[in-house]
Amino acid sequence: MPARKLTKGQQAVLEALASSKRPLCAQDIYLQLRGTEQEVGLATVYRSLEALLADDRIQIIDVRDNQAHYLMGRANHSQHHLICLSCKRVVPLDHCPVSALEQHLSQDHEFQIAYHVLDFYGTCGECRQAVGA
Repeated sequence: MPARKLTKGQQAVLEALASSKRPLCAQDIYLQLRGTEQEVGLATVYRSLEALLADDRIQIIDVRDNQAHYLMGRANHSQHHLICLSCKRVVPLDHCPVSALEQHLSQDHEFQIAYHVLDFYGTCGECRQAVGA
């Protein structure tokens, strides 16, 4: 199915996400766009995020602060991340560190695994240096 044409709000939200080095929540996106040529209301940001998620253009990531945060790109159930709890930076891992375990569990338990989710939470080197740890 061909991708739907983006609305002005959806394009603005995508550009805000693309220009960020960390995942953004709806409020972050709204504040980033406020006062710019691409300014949109908070309700438009939420509607745009819903549409972009439905079109698989963005993904949600849990940074453990009770808000939905969004990243560019398709949700990939075999993509794993390192997530800094201080600065919210997300580092995608280039391989699955538990693929052998998944295969082993599938065989031992005769269980067809559809996908798994694996994220590691901690503090990145830059944040540790900033506090002298």
